[in-house]
Amino acid sequence: MDGTLNLPHPLVLATQAADTEVFHYTAAMQQPDRDKFTLAMIKEVEDLTKAEVWELQWCLDICNAKVIKAIWSFKRKRLPDGTYLKHKAQLCAHGGMQIKGEHYWDTYSPVVQWMTVHFLLIVASILNLHMCSINFTLAYTQAPIDIDIYLDLPVGFTVEGNHKDYVLKLKKNLYSLKQAGLSWFETLCNHLISLGFKQSNSNPCVFHHGGLILVCYVDDCLIFSKSLADVNRLIANLQQTFVLTDEGDVSAYLSIQIVKIKDDNGKDTLTMHQPHFTQRILQTMKLMDQRTHDTPAEPRKLLTKDIDGEQCRYEWSYRSVISMCNYLCMTRPEILFAVHQCAWFSIDPRLSHEIAVKRIARYLKRTPNDGLVLKPDFSLGIQCCVDADFAGAWDKEDCTDPSSVYSRTGYVSMYAGCPIL
Repeated sequence: MDGTLNLPHPLVLATQAADTEVFHYTAAMQQPDRDKFTLAMIKEVEDLTKAEVWELQWCLDICNAKVIKAIWSFKRKRLPDGTYLKHKAQLCAHGGMQIKGEHYWDTYSPVVQWMTVHFLLIVASILNLHMCSINFTLAYTQAPIDIDIYLDLPVGFTVEGNHKDYVLKLKKNLYSLKQAGLSWFETLCNHLISLGFKQSNSNPCVFHHGGLILVCYVDDCLIFSKSLADVNRLIANLQQTFVLTDEGDVSAYLSIQIVKIKDDNGKDTLTMHQPHFTQRILQTMKLMDQRTHDTPAEPRKLLTKDIDGEQCRYEWSYRSVISMCNYLCMTRPEILFAVHQCAWFSIDPRLSHEIAVKRIARYLKRTPNDGLVLKPDFSLGIQCCVDADFAGAWDKEDCTDPSSVYSRTGYVSMYAGCPIL
């Protein structure tokens, strides 16, 4: 970074990177668009300082307290359709350096189940509810911290004078602290309860009050109501306590595009799909040929451990692709079994398993814009379809392998003719 920028806070951009630079920082500074990442870093530090997330602390005043490293994470953020949005730099704490019982206790924080999201979208379509999306800006930093935690100065920044004499004392939570997610959820939960909301007994991330329903997935929330005025009043109330963005009518949620089309009766048909994410999977696997498949898995053939089979030969990461496909299953339930049986062999994948993953990708290449269609028919009520096999993978070649006699069960639960689970 060239030059020293005087920022309106105690931290200034360093002329040279510190010796403790980490991979994310080094990689970003080698990119052709590193200037945009640099500006994103400055904005992140300015925002955190303005939010009073930390304060400068003289090193001699903290005695022998453990100091946690600060880590930069960079991303070119895009909308669900792949459109460029912005360069983002996020400052995180090295949670792996925290000690249980000293820096944190409980860590589990719930997130809304996709079954709940599907169900509420169906109900909203049937009852013609208004659907609004909000996003809390730097959500974790809006929750107070319950214990003293000290942080190294961010790589690339310094304090005028001798930066080695200072650390940052956190006054609020920072991303990647082990307890940050739970602290944020409890902060939001307590505030909603103070407004009169009740927490659902079946899903702790669903809150209801009068004609309002709020669903939260960390910092992304959906609000449902018959009255748009009630929605706007709730958002205005939340803005008095939190920093958030009103994203208006729901067109995307958690990187999933939601397309609404009204039929002749004024009812909504919703399509949930992830075309850009599908392209990311194909790009990761570098499938350059034009081959496609009509099904995500080979019919009537189950995968086995294939212990004596040929070793993996492709450059892409098997586990990474499986992880991406698992998230795609949210809108592509027809690939669930194909993905899950490939996931069984993530510890020691063979060439046969890689070929099975490539088949999934070639099926997705043929159907990149397909997704989950929710067209409610209230007359159908609740339905559940179940199927199972008995020792479906058994054959003479693997008769001594216990996994060959596993039974497999599949099911789909429907509400108003739409799959929710």
